[in-house]
Formats: sequence, structure tokens, C-alpha cells
Amino acid sequence: MPEGSSGPVGPIGCGDYLVPVEFGPSFPTITYRQIAYALIDLFSIKEPFYGQSGLYNPLYQSSLSVQSVTVDDTMHATVSLSGNLVLGGECDGPRVQAQIEDTVLQFSVTDVTVLLNGTPLADVLSVQGS
Repeated sequence: MPEGSSGPVGPIGCGDYLVPVEFGPSFPTITYRQIAYALIDLFSIKEPFYGQSGLYNPLYQSSLSVQSVTVDDTMHATVSLSGNLVLGGECDGPRVQAQIEDTVLQFSVTDVTVLLNGTPLADVLSVQGS
């Protein structure tokens, strides 16, 4: 992240902040498909830094796919991902979790559970971080 930058969520992952970036089309009505497309767009960025912005992308080494998105009556979203998560260091765990969760939370859901290969993302990250 460029020096002196801050965003609406943070600090996370060694004092970083999440900074929203517009990427892809916007939709007036949110559907499960749009949540999936937003995640697909996020996972498609394969550079360590987003354009010329200097914003770090902790997911660039990972190979993730969206398997399903469900939202229950309480607006709790469950996102099932598959693939391989590659972290670049100890600070990437919180960065990855925040990036994925906040991508989903922008779509008017109250909270989100992320599963990676059937395991809660937080559990996967705690194992990789140790």
C-alpha cells in the first residue's frame, strides 16, 4: 500500500487498510451471481500490485474458484471456494480474509462464512500461519 494511504477497513495484516477498487460492471440489484462474479474478478488479478496504484494483492499467487454462494433469510452469506491458497508471509492471512469477506459484504449481506475446500477459511489461515 502506498505510504500514507488508508481505507475504510483496517488496520489489518501488519497495519494495512482495505481500499475499495472498482473492477468490472456494477449492478443495481444484487444476486448470488454478482457475488460470485465479484469474487471471480478478485481472484483473476494475478499481479502482486493492483495496476499503478501500489495497492498490494495478497491473493495473486493463489488459484481459487467459486463453487457456490448462498444467502439465508437472515442475509448470512456462505461462500464455498476451492483451490490452492498461497500466502506471501505472515501478514497475508488477515489480508486475504478481509479482502474476500469485504468483497462479499459489499452486497448488503449481514455477515459471511467462507469455506475453502470445505474448511472454514479462518481455520485454513490459522494452519498456514503457524
